[in-house]
This record gives sequence, structure tokens and C-alpha cells, in this order.
Amino acid sequence: MNFLAHFHLAQPTDGSRIGALLGDFVRGTPESLQTRFPPEVVDGIILHRAIDRFTDSHQIFLKSKKFLSQPRQRFAGIIIDIYFDHFLAQFWSNFSEVSLKTFTAEIYETLERRTAWLGPEISQITKRMKIENWLETYGTIPGLALTFRKVSQRRTFLTPLIGAEEDLKNHYQCFTTAFRSFYPEVMSLASERNPGGPFSSP
Repeated sequence: MNFLAHFHLAQPTDGSRIGALLGDFVRGTPESLQTRFPPEVVDGIILHRAIDRFTDSHQIFLKSKKFLSQPRQRFAGIIIDIYFDHFLAQFWSNFSEVSLKTFTAEIYETLERRTAWLGPEISQITKRMKIENWLETYGTIPGLALTFRKVSQRRTFLTPLIGAEEDLKNHYQCFTTAFRSFYPEVMSLASERNPGGPFSSP
């Protein structure tokens, strides 16, 4: 799962949402993290890690790798995570009663008022996230193309990510089916780990 999905799967609190982001950036045991962050942020980081483990070992994810061109299969974790954010944006109304625009605005506001938890380096990333509106951009193919180009610039070995949107276009229905089957399962995981959270039964 990429940024949009992790934010969506978090509880609707500042701490959980910040933890959903920090899961991609911080290392350490839950015990060591508790010396740096409030408990709710740590819980968000732990949920992020659980979601990543669940995704990376899931049969739907593993089977989806075969639809990527050979040079890109080693980057399947990055690519399919971004594809699934694309589909979440596309089918957003199936999973949320709040519009995507309203949700992303809430996320950007949270990131702006919680810079103390993020730190200077990550705050710079979240500023770009808002200015370039990453969370809504995932919903279009041109937006995905731009995303893959930007990610490829982080390290030279990521160059094969350029053009990864072509594999999505070539197997769009297969990836659509995979997402539709997988996402309700990861929502159930988030609900089980967060009783009373946004996906729990009343």
C-alpha cells in the first residue's frame, strides 16, 4: 500500500495518520519508538508495518507480479502499491463516505499542524506532497507516470520504474480485479487491529 491507502486505513486521528506516514520513514522497535513519539503515533506506525507485511505476502499481490514486465518485477512492491493507490482513488466512493478531495484536504491539514512529529526532513516531503497534490494525482494515468518518474529519481537503480504505468495500461482489468479482491481484506485487517476504527462494525 502507498500513501493514500495507508492514510485511508489509519484511524481518523492526527496520531494514527502521522504514524501511517512515518511507517515509511522511521526504523526501530515499538519500544524504542515510544521514546520518540506519542503512543497513538507508534500505533499508527505498527499498523503501517502490519499492512505492509500482509500485502507483501498475500497471494493476490504475488500473482499480480507476473503482469509486470520482466525488468520491473523486482520492483513489484513499489509499483503495485502505487497501482493500488490509483484504484483506491478511482473507486474512492466505494470505500469512503467522504469525498476524496475532502479527505486529502484533511490529510494535508494534519501534516501541516503536526510538523513537530514529522521533523524537518519529512516535513519538506509533505510540503511537496500538498503542493503537487500527490494523493489525488494517483487517480490518473498521467499522474502515475509523473509519480514513477519522480520515484525513479531517488536512486539510479530505480530507473526501470519510468514507464511503469504502461504495464498497468496493458493489464488494466487484471490489476483492477486484484485490487477489488484485495482491498476489502486489508480493510478488515485494519479493522481487526483497530477496534472502533473507521471500518469496524457498529
